[in-house]
Amino acid sequence: MKRILKLAAIAVMSAMAGMVASAQDNEPVRFNVTKEHVSADIVQVKFEAVIADGWHVYSTGLEEGGPVSAALVVESAKNARPEDTLKAEGKEISAYDSMFGMDVRYFEDKVVFIQNFKVKGSRFSAKGCLEYGACNDTMCLPPSSVEFTFDESVLK
Repeated sequence: MKRILKLAAIAVMSAMAGMVASAQDNEPVRFNVTKEHVSADIVQVKFEAVIADGWHVYSTGLEEGGPVSAALVVESAKNARPEDTLKAEGKEISAYDSMFGMDVRYFEDKVVFIQNFKVKGSRFSAKGCLEYGACNDTMCLPPSSVEFTFDESVLK
């Protein structure tokens, strides 16, 4: 009887692990976050997205009342501050979206959002996230975010 219960427990755990792996494989947007010192006083944080077929991620600075624009949120910073605005690199598409009833700008396949931070001193840190919106032709994901943290020269 113990052996049957043990096998049943293993089967349930394997099925659950498969569902989690399957859910992760079905994520329509995947981000890789990196940090680079581009000069002695500038740290650049990059959010590189791979976007699944049929999905798109919205650009920065969109009109209110529409989809969620990509935006940087800084939760805390020590001797570091965002410099300029969040930039997007990729093939930006501008089109009318009937779901929102307005022109919108978005990216398909891939996009890189870049934020420069001006840093000073030998000890600096920042923590926050990139907020973004993603949709396909029939639905949108809830507003999503990708966290970043850097402390001196360590990115987590």
